[in-house]
Amino acid sequence: MQKKQIEKPIFILGAAHSGTSFLGKALKQHPSFATWTETNNIWMWGNVFKGDDQLTENDLNQKIKKHIEKKFIRYLQKSGKERICDKTPRNCLRIPFIVSVFPDAKIIHIIRDGRAVIASTKKEYKRPLYWTEVWDKLRKIPIWEWYMFIPAIPLFVKTMMGISLNYWGAKPPGWNEEIDKLSPNAVLAKQWVETMKIATQAGRKIAPDNYLEIRYEDLINSPKKIITEIAEFADIRYPESIIEFCKINIDLTRNPKRLKSLDSNTLGEIKEIIEPTMSELGYLW
Repeated sequence: MQKKQIEKPIFILGAAHSGTSFLGKALKQHPSFATWTETNNIWMWGNVFKGDDQLTENDLNQKIKKHIEKKFIRYLQKSGKERICDKTPRNCLRIPFIVSVFPDAKIIHIIRDGRAVIASTKKEYKRPLYWTEVWDKLRKIPIWEWYMFIPAIPLFVKTMMGISLNYWGAKPPGWNEEIDKLSPNAVLAKQWVETMKIATQAGRKIAPDNYLEIRYEDLINSPKKIITEIAEFADIRYPESIIEFCKINIDLTRNPKRLKSLDSNTLGEIKEIIEPTMSELGYLW
């Protein structure tokens, strides 16, 4: 069988709870795509003990590049599809790294109102984790790569014991410096700000053919328009199945519910932290 090559791979990324899962499920409807989710163990291979999730071209060598390419080619080969779509939110901290591995990458950065992101992410601090979830992660990778999850052991133990977390999600540089000094809401706010800064600054420096920003709010309000824009950017022919999925599954009440769930005390804690970045991204307080 002829070995498949990775051509114009699509990468969906953004802050957690920004709509990456919804967009990933939407693109999965297209018959040409093999959609892969949460591939952090592949991207961090060779850098797993780095301490944070940010990767640049300086963190890449030929051994790491070949490892990632091999994993992607193997996944695409098994799928029988023509192209691959990776949905890994933490990749918003790895844009230069991704382009160094796949120069023809099509990166879609989905951005959502920071207040809604914080409201949605808060529940992860107390969400229970079961052994079945841990096993589901482990069984998808070779035993000799299980060491990749060593940095996550404290998180696994806490959640399985029912202990509330003090951090969850993407780890930008310096993520753990002020955890003990800030409230959980302030930690979430700083996480969103730093993630957005790194992602937008890196994305806007690369070629327009490689990077596209969309807003979650625009996607749910005008799915046909935004999916058409994505299709033109990513060279997706016949996106009708993607558009239809969005129209059927969009929940227009979700964002308003998230915003209403934040009380005045929470908003007071996070406003000074996130408002400047929200304004830069076109959001009004």
